[in-house]
Amino acid sequence: MSAIRSDQGRRLLAALALDVGRPLNHEALASRLWDEEPPPSAVAGIYTVVSRIRRQLLKAAAEEGPGAARDAPTIKSRSHTYTLHADRQLIDYWRFVDLSRHARRLTENGDDIQARTVLGRAEEIWRGEPLAGLPGSWAQSARATMTDQRLATTLLRIEIDLRLGRFGEVVPELTTLHEERPTDERVAAHLLVALHGAGRQAEAFTVYPAVVRRLRADLGLGPGEALVRLHERMLAGDPLTEPSGRGPVTPRPSPAQRAGGPPAAAVGRRLIGRRDDLRRLLGGAEDAAEQGGVVTVSAILGMAGVGKTTLALHAAHLMRGRFPEGYVHLNLGAHAVNRSPLAPQAVATALLRRLGVPAATIPLDSEELFALCAEVLATRRAVVVLDDAATAAQLRPLLPPAPAALVLVTSRRRLAELPGSRPVFLDLLSVDDAVALFISVVGRERADDRSRIVEIVEGCGLLPLAIEIAASRFKARPSWTLDHLALRLSRKTGRLAEIRHDTESVARAFEMSYRSLPADQQEAFRLLGAHPGPDIGLHAAAALLGRPVDETDHLLEALLHCHLVQENSPERYQLHDLLRDYALALMRDEGAEEEGGAALRRLLGFMLHAADQADRLLYPRRSRLPLPEFRQLPGMETLLYDLDLDSQESARDWLDTEQAALTTLASHARATRHPEAAAWLAHVLAGRLDAQAYWSEAHDMHRAAAAHWRSAANDRCEARALIDLGATLANASRYPAAFEALDRGLTLARAERDPDATAEALSLLGSLLWHQSSLPEALARQEEALRIRREGGDLWNTARCLANIGTIENSLGNRERALAAYETALPLAVRFRDRTLELRIRNNLGDLHLGIDDHAAARKYFERVLHIAGDSISPFDLAVVHLNLAASLPMPEQFDRAVALYRSALATFRSTGSIRHEANALNSLAGALLATDRPADARDQYAIARELARSVGAAREETAALRGLASCELALGAPAPAVALLHEAVALADHIKAADEAALARRALAQARRVSEGSVAE
Repeated sequence: MSAIRSDQGRRLLAALALDVGRPLNHEALASRLWDEEPPPSAVAGIYTVVSRIRRQLLKAAAEEGPGAARDAPTIKSRSHTYTLHADRQLIDYWRFVDLSRHARRLTENGDDIQARTVLGRAEEIWRGEPLAGLPGSWAQSARATMTDQRLATTLLRIEIDLRLGRFGEVVPELTTLHEERPTDERVAAHLLVALHGAGRQAEAFTVYPAVVRRLRADLGLGPGEALVRLHERMLAGDPLTEPSGRGPVTPRPSPAQRAGGPPAAAVGRRLIGRRDDLRRLLGGAEDAAEQGGVVTVSAILGMAGVGKTTLALHAAHLMRGRFPEGYVHLNLGAHAVNRSPLAPQAVATALLRRLGVPAATIPLDSEELFALCAEVLATRRAVVVLDDAATAAQLRPLLPPAPAALVLVTSRRRLAELPGSRPVFLDLLSVDDAVALFISVVGRERADDRSRIVEIVEGCGLLPLAIEIAASRFKARPSWTLDHLALRLSRKTGRLAEIRHDTESVARAFEMSYRSLPADQQEAFRLLGAHPGPDIGLHAAAALLGRPVDETDHLLEALLHCHLVQENSPERYQLHDLLRDYALALMRDEGAEEEGGAALRRLLGFMLHAADQADRLLYPRRSRLPLPEFRQLPGMETLLYDLDLDSQESARDWLDTEQAALTTLASHARATRHPEAAAWLAHVLAGRLDAQAYWSEAHDMHRAAAAHWRSAANDRCEARALIDLGATLANASRYPAAFEALDRGLTLARAERDPDATAEALSLLGSLLWHQSSLPEALARQEEALRIRREGGDLWNTARCLANIGTIENSLGNRERALAAYETALPLAVRFRDRTLELRIRNNLGDLHLGIDDHAAARKYFERVLHIAGDSISPFDLAVVHLNLAASLPMPEQFDRAVALYRSALATFRSTGSIRHEANALNSLAGALLATDRPADARDQYAIARELARSVGAAREETAALRGLASCELALGAPAPAVALLHEAVALADHIKAADEAALARRALAQARRVSEGSVAE
């Protein structure tokens, strides 16, 4: 709002923002602007202010970049009302309110920790006085309402702090609030509880009399029942009821009191979140406890540091009342330092002793010992936590088939052989829970920047142990800031070394898991750390490890069993970020860098050849260079054969699955001195990246490939890389850069006497010039490419060139030539079974009929495309068909269907960054709005389309937007602006030699002049 200087403008925008999404009529707005005394010209004044704000919003969106316009707030007018359409989260007040409401729901469901975190985020939003500086009674009233909301949120947060025992922390804030609001009984009740809980009873006793005096003096009233009851409980020495009525609030116990408490309450780390895990863990246990039934053994499983013991001890503490006949927490020592895990006999003996069985009656014979232990667990309703189990065999002999005790087992292994157990697999914390855990250790005073805390906990991999250690270290270093800790955790190497405090470290926890592995599993774990991608498939892992597939499968299963790798989908494996860091550190510390380098070369070779095989199945006629031979691991042929890439469907599935891994691998190869492999990988993936609109990834890969081939003085390969780069840039509407890359690629291809690359560059240049509405030049390039293709007898590429020529001829207004080109190309596409090319030609035939206003014929073509496309059409091509089909629908009968199609297409164009297509879609959407008598809404869409088209030099789309804007002005009764816009449209259409657009603009201009002259005559 800072860009709007007038009080009226700021008041109007504030009024619309506080009622975002709701229409406000002229009367309501006038009363807010002029305090119930609007002048006679109020409506005109509102229109002027709204127009000024609209310009400011458009300007702000334009300054943020082309993509920002689509999400920019807009003011819509209809039926004497104005409505601000904006994301509610863009308005600080509503974001504050939404967070406050979310926190209230959380606390009503018992999740105070999470609610406290959410309220902290809400309070970060509130800065200073609301509507600061706005004069008038409406602003004052709105300010009071917003301030009341702030107070309600503050009191909710204080209620939670009181329940969490943070009595002393809230006393200063409550004291200030009480001074500001001496008759507010809610504030007084909170202050009384806080003082009493902090051990300041003398001060607590003074609160109630002071409030009573002020109530009687100022209001002539006595205190309410809730405050009276709270005061009486304090006088009687009873536990105080928290002011919201949620339950008793008591002071923190002293250290002496805690020492005598139950072990489960005193031992363990903080439990934050984990509500669903706790529900799964205790599912059925409560009912069984009530009914005296059998309780299932629960196994809490997960990687080191994920919080297994914390969850087990918390659950044990919760259930002690239901299982009152004993409590045992026994560490089985699977990962204890300098000692072996407890044998089953030792576990049974320790368990019986802690459950109170006299030592003299505990048998020495193993079978008798296990039988007695099983009998005790089958009959005694106790809570037993068996922590850090090594194997199922450690526990199997001593557990009964139907225990009466609640038995909770934790382990880093999967314990699949433990009979009758219910596994609970612990995952990482959510971001919000991770933030709450960090704050619970550090305290709110130093945790004042949530975004930085998010960065820190993500640097800790959302692993609870890592977060607690990092937070404890930060707490012990008062000179450190959150920025400093985040910076230390962001370093590419040495992150594990940062997550340490006193004798604790994450690396030490990982080391105990790693050292328990046999040598072949240790080697596999280290080498998996060399894989840079998000996850790895079985065959890629076999290449990385240099082992056969079956052997690799067994190794991965063993690591999975120990929770050193994760399997998020069948045969897709992943290392946690910190475990990957640990594996790489092991490789460095053990002098195995060469081992890792050889593994990476094997992986690159396999992925490159597999991708090439898949690409040739999917795009058999694509213009490409043959892949050179790289040195591969022994058995490469067997590995590729076992991959079963033998059909287009299997190739598509493999590329879909490996897409993220392939692009990450290419980037990693460039960074680790394997630029040639990365360049070939870019060339092999060019067809797939283009078809699936992965233009951002493709740009980085092709640009690096072109730079590599240039440095290697390989003009033939550089030409191909530049052609791939130019195609990607054109798809992303970066036309000047695309032209530069394609033009240099064409020059190199001609010099290398490479007709295939020459024709490909010419064809892409022709398409680029068509996008820029340079139609004669575009046609010349396509015709030269066609000649080369025909001379070489390349019928498939001949069909592609003819399809492109048809599109250009159609844009030039040469319908018959366009039709002839399409009708020649279509049989060739069908002959070669190129469904993608066939569908594009049929879509273009529909577009041709759309241009001559034969909407029924056009619609048949588009619906036929959708009918036969199936899964063979890319999301981008599908969006183009949706756009054209929507334009062919009758209005207003099918307005809703058309708008749905337009919005679907727009979502795809925006996600892929195709600005020209986005402008085209907005023009079409605006046309539908205009056709259904919504000229004001249509004008907004045309204006955005015009700016987008101008930003990328898409003159044809800009011309269409100018014509649309003129039509809107005419519909709104403003013929003079319409005439000016159409003059601009005619000049632009003539400049780009777009005969069809020029004809449309001239017809519209003649009509606008007649309307304008009629208005003047009247």
